[in-house]
Amino acid sequence: MSDHRSTPPDRADAAHRAAALKERIYVAFTALAVILTLQAHDADASPGRALGTLAVAVAATVCTVYLADLLSHVVVHARVPTAAEHGRMAASTLGAATVVGPAVVSLALAAFGVYTTTTGLLVATVTTVTTLTAVGLLAVRRLALPRRQRVVVMACEVVLALAVLALGVLAHG
Repeated sequence: MSDHRSTPPDRADAAHRAAALKERIYVAFTALAVILTLQAHDADASPGRALGTLAVAVAATVCTVYLADLLSHVVVHARVPTAAEHGRMAASTLGAATVVGPAVVSLALAAFGVYTTTTGLLVATVTTVTTLTAVGLLAVRRLALPRRQRVVVMACEVVLALAVLALGVLAHG
């Protein structure tokens, strides 16, 4: 007998994918906030300092997300996660940090003198926004909704992302 999965993903798989999506969005927006803050308030930041600040903020966010996952699991299930559940949680949480890869590369190029820190921060902003867009597009693409509704969901995501960016610029401008 073969193990056939139903066409729609099971609830555990869907919940895991939703959690991974949320974690990537949290980390990407945290990175974006740090990058915008560095642009607005630390015009003389060295590439190393910018990378260090971004690394600390992302590490803190990843640790916070992991702790939130762990505690929410204990609250929901009234037990600590099994080894397999813990492995999925840890992999998902650490995987969320990958969304800052393009921003790190942008700042690393500034550290190697390819361009200035200011340009590195600008490129990091653009790549982080692009990464957020890609994460959103990949998530919406998998929805079992008519195309028009998927477009509406994506448009709402874009509007909300722009609102968050505007608030960040206003707060740090």
